[in-house]
Amino acid sequence: MSRVLLAVSIFLIYACSGTQPVIETNETADSGTVNTTNPIEPPVTNPSTGSYLDSYRSTLSDTYQNKSNPIPDEYARIKVEEENKDQKNLFEGYRVQLYSGRNVAMADTIASIFRAWSDTTIVGYQAETYTFFKTPYYKVHVGNFHDRDRAIYYSNLLKRRFREAWVVYDRVDPWNVPSDTTMIYAK
Repeated sequence: MSRVLLAVSIFLIYACSGTQPVIETNETADSGTVNTTNPIEPPVTNPSTGSYLDSYRSTLSDTYQNKSNPIPDEYARIKVEEENKDQKNLFEGYRVQLYSGRNVAMADTIASIFRAWSDTTIVGYQAETYTFFKTPYYKVHVGNFHDRDRAIYYSNLLKRRFREAWVVYDRVDPWNVPSDTTMIYAK
């Protein structure tokens, strides 16, 4: 096994070696290539290595061309709105809190009383009722508003029946938010 390994390694070393020695000459042979250097100016050499690197380099302007397409005047006058302009999170908003306490039965009762009362009293907006537990209290929130002033106006309508109603910042359902033109009022 070691003889085979030795024979393979000798073969690889022999195969990788060149067959002719490298000879450096300063004479140029006429091989059909065109000399592009200027015969009047001597080629610039690198002082540390003495090589002709500068004759092989290209400038960046040679490599990349700058092309600009002219914009017609009709399109140049159009103002484009910025896309990143104050993108509002549609899930942020306000709700009206009717109850906050430790009694789950009271929270469910207030939610059902509100639904019955709002069906007969409030015109223009049918607010959703949300009953949930947030340690250590059960809470009843109603409505979905992006604008705080509309939430305050709605809470003032609810204070006729629910004296403890107040506006709270909450996560809202954007598809249940009333439009800006919706008129909400009590009968």
